[in-house]
Amino acid sequence: NCSIPVVAVLGKHVYESGAVEDVTKILRQAHVHLLDGQAVEIEEVGFVGVKGFIGGFGSRMLGSFGEPAIKTMVAESVNEAMRLENAMRQVRAKRTLVILHYAPIADTVAGEPPEIFPFLGSSRLAETIDRFQVSAVVHGHAHRGSYEGQTPGGAKVYNVAMHVAKPSGRPYALLEI
Repeated sequence: NCSIPVVAVLGKHVYESGAVEDVTKILRQAHVHLLDGQAVEIEEVGFVGVKGFIGGFGSRMLGSFGEPAIKTMVAESVNEAMRLENAMRQVRAKRTLVILHYAPIADTVAGEPPEIFPFLGSSRLAETIDRFQVSAVVHGHAHRGSYEGQTPGGAKVYNVAMHVAKPSGRPYALLEI
């Protein structure tokens, strides 16, 4: 059991492994607040989490046009952004941290090969975030990305993926929100 509050979202490796139910059960038994389209408030801070999805950023974001497979992929990206919005509407706290697996902005995936940017996240998440007062956003997934950026609306975004250099030089980040 965790002795301090822990909040998390699942990442792509859990889905790839096919062990979503097992991992979810283990984390919940350890009293981890596992978020998948939900919000939780802990000591006057709202935590909102979704996995997010791919699709690209800005003017290069993939649109729902063409083959059915592309439309399905875009629909998943839109659905994750809608789930984020629904969870954001649940929060009443003055301070909010959004937790994602996929990146909401291109700045924090910089360092990865540009050819794979569309597979690292989607601006649809940032569009949703910018409709709310958000203290900060954290995401993983882009292990060669950059640590810090911000949404077009000014929300601070931190790539806390393993191997991303943190300002402290340590393998973790401490954020004051």
